[in-house]
Amino acid sequence: MSVVSVVSVVVAVVLLSGVFIASAHSRIGLPAMVGFVALGCAIAALDPDLLTAISPGVATNISSFALAMILFDGGLHTTPQRVRRAFWPAMSLATLGVLAQSAIMTALAHAVLRLPWLSSAMLGVAASSTDAASVFSALGNTSLKARLADVLEVESGTNDPMTFFLMTVLIDLARAGGHGLHPLEVAALFVAQMGIGLGVGLAAGYLGRKLLAAARLDTPGLYPAVTLGMALLSFGVAQLLSGSGFLAVYLTGVAMAGARMSERVAVLRFHEGLAWIVQIVMFVVLGFFLVPRDFADVAVPGLLLACGAIFVARPAAVWLSTLFFRMSAEERWFIAWAGLRGAAPIVLILFAVEAHVQGYIALVEVVFFVVLVSALVQGMTVEWLAEKFELVQATPPESMCELLAIAREAAVMVPIEVVPGSPSAGKRLRDLAFPPDTLCYAVVRGGKAIVPRGSTRIRAGDHLLVLAHEGAVGEIERLFHEDQVGHAEALP
Repeated sequence: MSVVSVVSVVVAVVLLSGVFIASAHSRIGLPAMVGFVALGCAIAALDPDLLTAISPGVATNISSFALAMILFDGGLHTTPQRVRRAFWPAMSLATLGVLAQSAIMTALAHAVLRLPWLSSAMLGVAASSTDAASVFSALGNTSLKARLADVLEVESGTNDPMTFFLMTVLIDLARAGGHGLHPLEVAALFVAQMGIGLGVGLAAGYLGRKLLAAARLDTPGLYPAVTLGMALLSFGVAQLLSGSGFLAVYLTGVAMAGARMSERVAVLRFHEGLAWIVQIVMFVVLGFFLVPRDFADVAVPGLLLACGAIFVARPAAVWLSTLFFRMSAEERWFIAWAGLRGAAPIVLILFAVEAHVQGYIALVEVVFFVVLVSALVQGMTVEWLAEKFELVQATPPESMCELLAIAREAAVMVPIEVVPGSPSAGKRLRDLAFPPDTLCYAVVRGGKAIVPRGSTRIRAGDHLLVLAHEGAVGEIERLFHEDQVGHAEALP
């Protein structure tokens, strides 16, 4: 039996199980992350030797790559306009809020677990990272008010770089025996890491926008290859330059979100699918390190710290960091409750495992406990709270992908080339006897797209793009019987 065959079967089982878990989540409301982690626990129980092949270092590398892809997908769905609208409150939450939450959780961890201050600080930092993907997944079809959604989205995309930076500083302190960098050196390192991440991210985003604008690719499937390449380039270059790769890849996504893409829907779908795949793999791999029977030993301290994170640290951090911004009490309480923990806390604490800090086994178990309690308690009630506080849109706007999915079921696109000598040449669009419920939505002339009107005259050599019901295709072919009528295709 070849290794490739075994790996193929295992990966297939993981992905298909993950899809089933994700679809079940939308029906019963159980956070998908819990199911993915449980799947990882089950696989590890079937093969106890698995942890010898997948060490904390390997899991950290897998998870870091997955987080980068998830952040890039989040960036692609966050236009520069949305960032500008939510910039200051989101930045305050991602910096001041993270510091305040980390400090409170550090004190709680030290008091509850009786761990050294350094180990407690690592737990405090790990428990301070939030995940907007978990929030919006839990909200289902409920659409938050635009500004509130933007604040949560931008905060979650920018607090990961902050928490990873703080964890790096703490690990350096642990390795130096508690005698690490001077505060000014820490500040300089922060500016350098974030500055490099900012510069690389914006530069890669600008380059990506230029590439997409200039590209005339024959195969639509190559456009996602361009965006994926830019994501990997920004993340890798920033990391090589000792900058924040997570900030870089997120900003690259944001910058490219504003680009003009001829295959935008295909690109967004590709990265959304990739984000789901890496999310499944990441949580399953992280589940390998969770031993459910050990939860009994940390149940009481874990529950105390989870309650501290949910009811004390996060609300205090949110109120402190939004003190100078115009927000209602309901919005502040909702932002506090919507601070769901995702994969980042677990990945962060695995860095502590790699460094073998004092009490690292207890740290992993407690962080897992906090994340799972957050996912269950907050994840299953956040939609109810949004409705209770009247923070939802009156009519939730469908996403572009959803609108196209609806249109795809009822309409097709018919391409027509007007040949020389055609009876249609020289006529205005309004003079052509198009079937009912048919729309010529674009005229391509000389390589340029023209938005047509009824008065637009058709010329020989024009390419018409006609939107119609499938039943009207025959009438269109008869209308343009002397022209080149292409095959009717579903919308992309």
